[in-house]
Amino acid sequence: MTQRNRNIVTGRKATGKQARKSQATQHTIIDTAIRCLAKYGYHDTTYIRISEESGISRGAMRYHFPSRTDIMKTTIEYLHQKRLAAFKNAASGIPEKTRTKANIEALWQHVNHPAFMVFIDLALAARKDQDLAAIFRPAQETFRRECYYAALELFPEWIQHREQLRSAIDMALYMMEGMVLDNLSPDGDEARRLLDFLGRELDVLRTSEVNSRKSDQ
Repeated sequence: MTQRNRNIVTGRKATGKQARKSQATQHTIIDTAIRCLAKYGYHDTTYIRISEESGISRGAMRYHFPSRTDIMKTTIEYLHQKRLAAFKNAASGIPEKTRTKANIEALWQHVNHPAFMVFIDLALAARKDQDLAAIFRPAQETFRRECYYAALELFPEWIQHREQLRSAIDMALYMMEGMVLDNLSPDGDEARRLLDFLGRELDVLRTSEVNSRKSDQ
């Protein structure tokens, strides 16, 4: 990925009139790619379709993204950064006593967002598309690693029990992603039952680790 495209992922503002114009064009291309993925799915989100729906010529697009693969790489990294930012925002500033429930609710709303549906479609497509898998899987591993490090900063009570924290994060993410794939209604009784169960289990795990830490002091 070029530095100018990385600015989209990091949110770093470009300097200079031409650089800002270039970054705006890149944002338009990536935003259009996300809309196309949500509307048509991965396989029908072609380079030509992105060009047509963005109103940007293929020649201009090639200056920023020479191929569909380049667009997908930046799109995936951009979506992962949006997910990570949402996780951090949801977890920050919440009292410890209500933190588990509030974070579960925030994460559940996040995985039901249309942008997350794009992520799910890409994950499924990557199972059969080797070119996409080569992009998606490393990005997914990076996202989960960054999510774990962010959680260490947000939940200092887990600092001495990092593996348990990693397990808690994986359990929450895998469970909710599976619930979305099973098309559970976000506000349905079945989803509420499972989310309440997840909250209780995470609270038990967190409480046991905090008590264990205190007993070791």
